[in-house]
Amino acid sequence: MKIAIVEDNLRHQETLLRYLKAYASEQQLELSIDCYNDGIEIVNQYKSNYDVIYLDVEMDVMNGMEAAERIRKMDDAVLLVFITNYVQWAIAGYSVGATDFLLKPLTYFNFLEHFKKVMKKFSVQSDKALAVKIGSGIRKILLNDLLYIESEGHYLHFHLITETFSILESMKNMEARLKEDGFFRSHNYYLVNLKYVESIDKNWLKIKGEQLQISRPRKKAFLEALTNYIGEDTFV
Repeated sequence: MKIAIVEDNLRHQETLLRYLKAYASEQQLELSIDCYNDGIEIVNQYKSNYDVIYLDVEMDVMNGMEAAERIRKMDDAVLLVFITNYVQWAIAGYSVGATDFLLKPLTYFNFLEHFKKVMKKFSVQSDKALAVKIGSGIRKILLNDLLYIESEGHYLHFHLITETFSILESMKNMEARLKEDGFFRSHNYYLVNLKYVESIDKNWLKIKGEQLQISRPRKKAFLEALTNYIGEDTFV
C-alpha cells in the first residue's frame, strides 16, 4: 500500500508517520509512505500513484480541500482522508468523496479505529489498477471493472461495467501493459478481460450479453489463453 501524508506541521506529520509504521509492524503490512509539506507539492507532481492520501485541511499555499479537489479530477480511486481540528470540515469532504477524517490531536487508539476502516475500503479496491492519461490528467481504472478494450482508428474505447470512455492510445501498447493481467486479444479490434467471457460460439464470444468477434488467425491462441485462465478445458 502506498500512502502520502500532506501536512505542514512537522510534529503532526511525524506523529501520523509513527502511527502508520507502528501499525505496519504490528500487522506485518508493507507500507510505502511519502511526506509533503503543502498541498501544492503533491498536486504539482501527482501521477495517480497513491492508494491513500492524508491531507491537512489548513496549509499555507494550497489547503487540503483544494488539493483534494484537484487530485480527484486526476484520480477517482485514491482514498482521501482529511486531518483537521474542526469537525465541520467533514461535511465539505463529502464533495470530494473523502473516506474518513482524523481529528487533531491524534491518538494511537483513534488512529487504529480509523485505519481499520481504511483497510476495509482498500480491500474492496485492491484489484490491480491501470492508470491512463486523459487530457491533462490521469484516470485510474480498476481492472476488475474493465470488460474489454475496443480499437477504432487511433482511439481506444474502454468498456467498463458501468460506462465507456475513450483515449488516444495504441492497442499494441495497451496489450503489452495488460498481458500479465488476464487480458487477451480476440481480434485486432478487441482486447478482452478473460474473467468476463461467458461463452464461446464458433467465432464469437459473449461478455455481459454483448457479442464480440474472434478472428480466425487469433482463435487458437485465444482459446488456449482462456483455457489456461479458467484452469479447465471447457472451451477447447
